[in-house]
Amino acid sequence: MKRLSLLLVILLLAAVTLPGALGDEELQVGDYYWGGSEQTYGYDYTELPQLTSLTHNCPNTGKMLPEYFSPSVTTYLLTVASWVSRVQFTPVASDPYATIYVNGTIVRSGAASNYIKMTDNPQQVLIDVVSANGRRTTYTVYLQRRPSAKRTRVSAGYIENIYQKSGKWYIDADLGTVTYGNGNESSFVNKTTDHYKYACTDSCIFYYGSMSSPHRAYNIADFMSHASVGSLCRFVYIEDEIVAVLPYAPDY
Repeated sequence: MKRLSLLLVILLLAAVTLPGALGDEELQVGDYYWGGSEQTYGYDYTELPQLTSLTHNCPNTGKMLPEYFSPSVTTYLLTVASWVSRVQFTPVASDPYATIYVNGTIVRSGAASNYIKMTDNPQQVLIDVVSANGRRTTYTVYLQRRPSAKRTRVSAGYIENIYQKSGKWYIDADLGTVTYGNGNESSFVNKTTDHYKYACTDSCIFYYGSMSSPHRAYNIADFMSHASVGSLCRFVYIEDEIVAVLPYAPDY
Protein backbone atom coordinates (compact mmCIF):
# COMPACT_ATOMS: atom_id res chain seq x y z
CA MET A 1 0.00 0.00 0.00
CA LYS A 2 2.85 2.41 0.83
CA ARG A 3 4.45 1.70 -2.55
CA LEU A 4 1.13 2.38 -4.34
CA SER A 5 0.69 5.70 -2.47
CA LEU A 6 4.24 6.78 -3.39
CA LEU A 7 3.60 5.97 -7.06
CA LEU A 8 0.41 8.08 -7.07
CA VAL A 9 2.29 11.07 -5.56
CA ILE A 10 4.99 10.83 -8.27
CA LEU A 11 2.36 10.76 -11.04
CA LEU A 12 0.55 13.80 -9.58
CA LEU A 13 3.82 15.78 -9.38
CA ALA A 14 4.60 14.92 -12.99
CA ALA A 15 1.16 16.13 -14.09
CA VAL A 16 1.67 19.49 -12.36
CA THR A 17 5.25 20.16 -13.49
CA LEU A 18 4.98 19.02 -17.13
CA PRO A 19 2.64 21.27 -19.21
CA GLY A 20 0.65 19.24 -21.67
CA ALA A 21 1.31 15.96 -19.83
CA LEU A 22 -2.33 15.86 -18.85
CA GLY A 23 -4.97 17.73 -20.89
CA ASP A 24 -4.48 20.08 -23.89
CA GLU A 25 -3.41 23.42 -22.35
CA GLU A 26 -2.87 26.33 -24.76
CA LEU A 27 0.56 28.01 -24.84
CA GLN A 28 0.31 31.54 -23.45
CA VAL A 29 1.99 34.79 -24.48
CA GLY A 30 5.53 34.76 -23.15
CA ASP A 31 5.93 30.98 -23.20
CA TYR A 32 9.35 29.87 -24.39
CA TYR A 33 9.37 27.00 -26.83
CA TRP A 34 10.67 25.99 -30.24
CA GLY A 35 14.25 25.93 -29.04
CA GLY A 36 13.96 28.81 -26.58
CA SER A 37 12.74 31.51 -29.03
CA GLU A 38 9.99 33.73 -27.68
CA GLN A 39 7.02 33.01 -29.92
CA THR A 40 3.32 33.79 -29.81
CA TYR A 41 1.09 31.86 -32.20
CA GLY A 42 3.71 31.76 -34.95
CA TYR A 43 4.94 35.38 -34.68
CA ASP A 44 8.57 35.80 -33.63
CA TYR A 45 8.76 38.73 -31.22
CA THR A 46 12.52 38.41 -30.93
CA GLU A 47 12.91 39.83 -34.44
CA LEU A 48 13.28 43.58 -34.80
CA PRO A 49 10.52 45.33 -36.79
CA GLN A 50 11.57 46.49 -40.25
CA LEU A 51 10.37 48.38 -43.27
CA THR A 52 9.86 46.39 -46.44
CA SER A 53 9.65 49.52 -48.59
CA LEU A 54 10.49 53.21 -48.35
CA THR A 55 9.73 55.54 -51.25
CA HIS A 56 9.70 59.32 -51.69
CA ASN A 57 7.86 61.84 -53.86
CA CYS A 58 10.88 62.93 -55.93
CA PRO A 59 11.44 60.02 -58.34
CA ASN A 60 12.62 62.28 -61.17
CA THR A 61 15.11 64.49 -59.33
CA GLY A 62 15.82 62.54 -56.14
CA LYS A 63 18.97 60.42 -56.02
CA MET A 64 19.39 58.11 -53.05
CA LEU A 65 22.48 56.34 -51.78
CA PRO A 66 22.34 53.39 -51.46
CA GLU A 67 20.31 53.51 -54.66
CA TYR A 68 17.81 50.83 -53.64
CA PHE A 69 16.12 50.44 -50.27
CA SER A 70 16.96 47.36 -48.21
CA PRO A 71 15.21 46.51 -44.90
CA SER A 72 18.55 45.72 -43.24
CA VAL A 73 20.21 49.01 -44.29
CA THR A 74 19.15 51.79 -41.94
CA THR A 75 21.05 54.87 -43.20
CA TYR A 76 20.51 56.68 -46.52
CA LEU A 77 21.40 59.93 -48.26
CA LEU A 78 18.76 61.54 -50.49
CA THR A 79 19.74 64.50 -52.66
CA VAL A 80 17.11 66.44 -54.58
CA ALA A 81 17.19 69.17 -57.19
CA SER A 82 17.69 72.73 -56.01
CA TRP A 83 14.12 73.73 -56.86
CA VAL A 84 12.45 70.99 -54.77
CA SER A 85 10.64 72.68 -51.89
CA ARG A 86 9.28 69.71 -49.94
CA VAL A 87 9.75 65.97 -49.60
CA GLN A 88 7.55 63.23 -48.19
CA PHE A 89 8.12 59.54 -47.56
CA THR A 90 5.88 56.47 -47.82
CA PRO A 91 7.03 53.68 -45.47
CA VAL A 92 5.67 50.13 -45.43
CA ALA A 93 6.25 47.94 -42.35
CA SER A 94 6.76 44.18 -42.34
CA ASP A 95 4.76 43.85 -39.09
CA PRO A 96 1.12 44.85 -39.66
CA TYR A 97 0.83 45.71 -35.95
CA ALA A 98 3.89 47.96 -35.85
CA THR A 99 3.64 51.73 -35.41
CA ILE A 100 5.61 53.96 -37.78
CA TYR A 101 6.84 57.44 -36.86
CA VAL A 102 8.33 59.91 -39.33
CA ASN A 103 10.10 62.66 -37.39
CA GLY A 104 7.91 61.80 -34.40
CA THR A 105 4.57 61.86 -36.25
CA ILE A 106 2.63 58.60 -36.68
CA VAL A 107 2.26 57.50 -40.30
CA ARG A 108 0.09 54.58 -41.36
CA SER A 109 1.96 51.82 -43.18
CA GLY A 110 1.66 52.45 -46.93
CA ALA A 111 0.57 56.08 -46.49
CA ALA A 112 2.54 59.22 -47.27
CA SER A 113 4.06 61.22 -44.44
CA ASN A 114 3.64 64.93 -43.85
CA TYR A 115 5.68 67.13 -46.14
CA ILE A 116 9.19 67.93 -44.95
CA LYS A 117 10.13 71.46 -45.94
CA MET A 118 13.45 71.65 -47.74
CA THR A 119 16.05 74.28 -46.95
CA ASP A 120 19.58 74.91 -48.17
CA ASN A 121 20.92 73.14 -45.08
CA PRO A 122 21.24 69.36 -44.67
CA GLN A 123 18.43 67.70 -42.74
CA GLN A 124 17.99 64.44 -40.86
CA VAL A 125 14.76 62.46 -41.13
CA LEU A 126 14.15 59.74 -38.52
CA ILE A 127 11.75 56.92 -39.40
CA ASP A 128 11.01 54.68 -36.40
CA VAL A 129 9.29 51.30 -36.64
CA VAL A 130 8.02 50.14 -33.24
CA SER A 131 6.50 46.68 -32.70
CA ALA A 132 3.72 45.88 -30.25
CA ASN A 133 6.19 44.75 -27.58
CA GLY A 134 8.27 47.92 -27.85
CA ARG A 135 11.10 46.70 -30.06
CA ARG A 136 12.31 49.48 -32.36
CA THR A 137 14.26 49.95 -35.59
CA THR A 138 15.24 53.46 -36.66
CA TYR A 139 15.95 54.37 -40.29
CA THR A 140 17.81 57.63 -40.89
CA VAL A 141 17.59 59.56 -44.17
CA TYR A 142 19.81 62.59 -44.68
CA LEU A 143 18.32 65.18 -47.05
CA GLN A 144 20.35 67.59 -49.14
CA ARG A 145 19.60 69.84 -52.07
CA ARG A 146 21.96 69.63 -55.01
CA PRO A 147 23.53 72.97 -55.96
CA SER A 148 21.73 74.78 -58.76
CA ALA A 149 23.38 74.37 -62.13
CA LYS A 150 22.57 75.77 -65.54
CA ARG A 151 20.93 72.93 -67.44
CA THR A 152 21.30 72.91 -71.19
CA ARG A 153 18.87 70.79 -73.16
CA VAL A 154 17.60 70.46 -76.70
CA SER A 155 14.19 69.55 -78.11
CA ALA A 156 12.39 69.69 -81.43
CA GLY A 157 8.90 70.58 -82.53
CA TYR A 158 6.62 72.66 -84.69
CA ILE A 159 6.16 76.38 -84.05
CA GLU A 160 2.51 77.13 -83.34
CA ASN A 161 2.81 80.78 -82.36
CA ILE A 162 5.31 83.51 -81.54
CA TYR A 163 3.97 86.30 -79.37
CA GLN A 164 5.06 89.05 -77.00
CA LYS A 165 3.93 89.40 -73.40
CA SER A 166 5.09 92.01 -70.89
CA GLY A 167 8.01 92.94 -73.12
CA LYS A 168 9.15 89.30 -73.45
CA TRP A 169 8.98 87.14 -76.58
CA TYR A 170 7.52 83.64 -76.25
CA ILE A 171 7.40 80.64 -78.56
CA ASP A 172 4.48 78.22 -78.38
CA ALA A 173 5.70 74.95 -79.88
CA ASP A 174 4.20 71.51 -80.32
CA LEU A 175 7.01 69.23 -79.17
CA GLY A 176 5.01 66.05 -79.53
CA THR A 177 4.24 65.51 -83.19
CA VAL A 178 7.65 64.89 -84.72
CA THR A 179 7.48 61.51 -86.43
CA TYR A 180 10.20 59.48 -88.12
CA GLY A 181 10.20 56.99 -90.93
CA ASN A 182 12.17 55.39 -93.75
CA GLY A 183 14.91 54.29 -91.39
CA ASN A 184 15.40 57.79 -90.01
CA GLU A 185 16.49 57.57 -86.38
CA SER A 186 16.56 60.55 -84.07
CA SER A 187 17.61 61.27 -80.50
CA PHE A 188 14.38 63.21 -79.94
CA VAL A 189 11.59 61.22 -78.38
CA ASN A 190 8.13 62.79 -78.50
CA LYS A 191 5.60 60.45 -76.94
CA THR A 192 2.62 62.79 -76.67
CA THR A 193 1.27 65.84 -78.39
CA ASP A 194 1.49 68.87 -76.16
CA HIS A 195 2.18 72.59 -76.35
CA TYR A 196 5.09 74.18 -74.55
CA LYS A 197 5.37 77.93 -74.13
CA TYR A 198 8.86 79.18 -73.30
CA ALA A 199 10.30 82.65 -73.12
CA CYS A 200 13.22 83.63 -75.32
CA THR A 201 16.23 85.29 -73.76
CA ASP A 202 17.00 88.83 -74.87
CA SER A 203 20.12 87.47 -76.58
CA CYS A 204 18.37 84.52 -78.25
CA ILE A 205 19.71 83.77 -81.72
CA PHE A 206 17.45 82.64 -84.57
CA TYR A 207 18.28 80.71 -87.73
CA TYR A 208 16.01 79.84 -90.63
CA GLY A 209 16.42 77.85 -93.80
CA SER A 210 17.90 74.36 -93.40
CA MET A 211 20.59 72.90 -91.21
CA SER A 212 22.71 72.26 -94.29
CA SER A 213 22.39 75.95 -95.24
CA PRO A 214 21.20 77.98 -92.23
CA HIS A 215 20.71 81.74 -92.31
CA ARG A 216 20.94 83.80 -89.15
CA ALA A 217 18.10 86.25 -88.67
CA TYR A 218 18.90 89.82 -87.69
CA ASN A 219 16.25 89.70 -84.98
CA ILE A 220 13.05 87.91 -84.08
CA ALA A 221 11.05 90.00 -86.56
CA ASP A 222 13.39 88.89 -89.35
CA PHE A 223 13.05 85.29 -88.20
CA MET A 224 9.24 85.54 -88.19
CA SER A 225 9.26 86.85 -91.75
CA HIS A 226 11.05 83.68 -92.92
CA ALA A 227 9.83 80.98 -90.52
CA SER A 228 6.11 80.45 -90.85
CA VAL A 229 3.73 78.81 -88.40
CA GLY A 230 4.25 75.07 -88.57
CA SER A 231 8.00 75.31 -89.17
CA LEU A 232 9.86 72.36 -87.70
CA CYS A 233 12.69 73.68 -85.53
CA ARG A 234 15.26 72.66 -82.97
CA PHE A 235 15.18 74.58 -79.68
CA VAL A 236 18.10 75.02 -77.29
CA TYR A 237 17.32 75.92 -73.69
CA ILE A 238 19.31 77.04 -70.69
CA GLU A 239 17.13 76.47 -67.66
CA ASP A 240 13.61 77.38 -68.88
CA GLU A 241 14.49 79.97 -71.49
CA ILE A 242 15.18 79.47 -75.18
CA VAL A 243 18.64 80.68 -76.20
CA ALA A 244 18.67 79.47 -79.82
CA VAL A 245 16.22 78.38 -82.50
CA LEU A 246 17.55 76.46 -85.48
CA PRO A 247 16.11 74.54 -88.43
CA TYR A 248 15.43 70.91 -87.57
CA ALA A 249 17.59 68.11 -88.91
CA PRO A 250 17.37 64.48 -87.79
CA ASP A 251 20.23 62.65 -86.15
CA TYR A 252 21.59 59.59 -87.91
